[in-house]
Amino acid sequence: MLVPSAYAKSLFLLVAIACGGLLGGLSPRGALLLKPVGEAFLNLLFMVMVPLVFFTIASAMATPRAQSSLSRVTGWMGVVFLMTSLCAAILSLLFMLVVQPSPGAGIVLTAAPVPTAPALADQLVRTLTVSDFPELISRKAMLPLILFAAAVGVATASLQERGAPFAAVLHSGAQVFVRLVGDVMQLAPLGLLAFFAATVADTGAQLASAYGRVFVSYYAFALAYFFVGFSVYAYLAGQRRAVRLFWSAALRPSLTALGTCSSMAVLPVNIEVAPQMGIPREVSDVVLPIGTALHKDGSVIGGVVKVLFALSLFHRELTVGTLLLAVVVAVLVGVVMGAIPSGGMMGELLILSIFGFPPETLPLLAMISLLIDPVATLLNATGDAVAAMLVTRFVRGDVWNRAPEAS
Repeated sequence: MLVPSAYAKSLFLLVAIACGGLLGGLSPRGALLLKPVGEAFLNLLFMVMVPLVFFTIASAMATPRAQSSLSRVTGWMGVVFLMTSLCAAILSLLFMLVVQPSPGAGIVLTAAPVPTAPALADQLVRTLTVSDFPELISRKAMLPLILFAAAVGVATASLQERGAPFAAVLHSGAQVFVRLVGDVMQLAPLGLLAFFAATVADTGAQLASAYGRVFVSYYAFALAYFFVGFSVYAYLAGQRRAVRLFWSAALRPSLTALGTCSSMAVLPVNIEVAPQMGIPREVSDVVLPIGTALHKDGSVIGGVVKVLFALSLFHRELTVGTLLLAVVVAVLVGVVMGAIPSGGMMGELLILSIFGFPPETLPLLAMISLLIDPVATLLNATGDAVAAMLVTRFVRGDVWNRAPEAS
């Protein structure tokens, strides 16, 4: 029996990543020679990312129909993002308290200078704006770009007939870049093989000497949350049919996340498979790009791990207030890591400043970020798709089980 094309693509990605992992482990020097190939593939994805995000968001907001439903989409999107982030934080906190991971004996921290965190007002300005238009056309300024694209779409719709020609350009541009992403993804097996092989060659020694129980605990909970939690979210969206559609289309974005450790690199794949999951474009074109910047369940769980790890390392008492603060900080870390350039460092600085940890803690938290990155990216990126399914349920109802004549 022939393998369907959608599954064939996923199978090729899986084989490519497996081969890359074997190559990185067996021949690190040879794997590092392939690193430019993997980087070139990622660069191609990143090159089309900015125009893809701009055109999809702007075109989604440039029609009267989009304007009428936009407030509902964004409103429910905020609710879903907040609730799933809180679920990830609270459940991971309870899990970690049960398994009680220890920081490990004999850890020696190398003192590192801690950059001065900007004032709150300055941080908000850097988060929401850039100083010049060329800086806006960059994947490092995703939140300002999203806000700009939304403003362009709203302005276009407000002009009605006068804005119709430009709206047509936006709609056409969205279709062009979705097609271009599909063309780039034809290179995904080779690109992911090369990139994953180099990643294994670079980090193999660090992974081997990791702080065992902590990272086993993170991976155990994260994978359980991935399979069980996302299945529950999909079921709440559209019962069994939605669960089947989600998992039948989730393999490609999941493998891309594991292979690249980049949520931005997964965005084109999420947009491509969203219709297969039953997500309408009016939802996916808004929720997926914004979710890439602001919705990161894997980073939230990582924030919980970092806080508990440091509290245990310095023998801090786990009071109710401390645990509640850990949940809040973890959710903030998930937002900060996507919204602010160099967000990983800013998230770790946030933990240090709120809990008063010494500067020597920074390298430890940075190492945690490195070691959990593959599975954290898996949750961050794939979680956007299941969040979009929940938003669809609130905005459009149960589109998965609706009778054809009613749709």
